[in-house]
Amino acid sequence: METSAQEPCPRCGETSTLREKLLLIDEAWVPAQGKDSRLRYAADLRVGALKPAVVRQSPLEQFVDGFFCEKCQKGFVPDDAISGDRYG
Repeated sequence: METSAQEPCPRCGETSTLREKLLLIDEAWVPAQGKDSRLRYAADLRVGALKPAVVRQSPLEQFVDGFFCEKCQKGFVPDDAISGDRYG
């Protein structure tokens, strides 16, 4: 992983409770005829919102290196891996 484990958990702010973890996130949003556009926002993070350097080759693009907070029991992707729009 290229990012530092020193980025604190966004929920509790701890760094000592973090461990590296492979996370599964939602697929990139692709509009299609008849597809409900509101579904674009029915995700915390989509592949399309990540910088290309952190996205794996297909068919593994939804698996992303991130962190897991043992205290909060939540995973997160470091801020420097996100390109902008979290819904891609």
